[in-house]
Amino acid sequence: MSAFDIPILMLLLFAHLAGDFIFQPLAWVDERYEKHWKSKWLCMHVLVHIALSLTALFILMPASWSLLGFALIIGATHWLIDVLKSYSDKNKIIWFVLDQTFHLLVIFLVWIAISNQWSILASLIPTLLSEKIMFILIAYFIVIWPFSIAISIICKSWSDQMDTMGALPNAGKRIGQIERFLILTFILANEFAAIGFLLAAKSILRFGDSKEPNHRKINEYVLVGTMISFSMTIAFGMLVKMLVSSHP
Repeated sequence: MSAFDIPILMLLLFAHLAGDFIFQPLAWVDERYEKHWKSKWLCMHVLVHIALSLTALFILMPASWSLLGFALIIGATHWLIDVLKSYSDKNKIIWFVLDQTFHLLVIFLVWIAISNQWSILASLIPTLLSEKIMFILIAYFIVIWPFSIAISIICKSWSDQMDTMGALPNAGKRIGQIERFLILTFILANEFAAIGFLLAAKSILRFGDSKEPNHRKINEYVLVGTMISFSMTIAFGMLVKMLVSSHP
């Protein structure tokens, strides 16, 4: 791979981000969810992406009809992906993530075709499917979902005594999932000090405004849940790190 190839990918990514997040008014998105493939603003959105992608390619490459073809591929697939997304629930983060993932995958494949670096795919796929990568992905899955169930069962005798009125639905669960994701990431990255910072930050944010006596029960419940979550994830993370380090 030459140093010339990377700026092409970067410009294509910038063109995508500009088209989706700068040059797309909210009214265009709303109409797309209402009219789907019949939306006139969806067509305008696609034309913006084609123009931006073509400009990005023209900056670094000599003009040719093939560049127009690559830009049209990006535009056509963008239209298809956005139409499919328009039938989903726009308030669900999973559809946003999938939408952007497919857009970026198309851009990556177009870049591969432009730079003629098909050998990257031949080496990338075995790497992504390697035992070490799969083991790490499974570890993240475990700390995010099964651990949530385990901690909920452990804390059930205390949670039954809690008054959840005024609390955000599932907020505690999501906070726990995020903190376990971060803890495992910090352990794998050898950033153990960051775990202490995370615990301190959560303690300050959670308990800073809870000085009244009637808050003691809920504070102790949250503290118990936090300690269980941290302890389980740190122990599991150390085991994962040891197994990953020992794997060739």
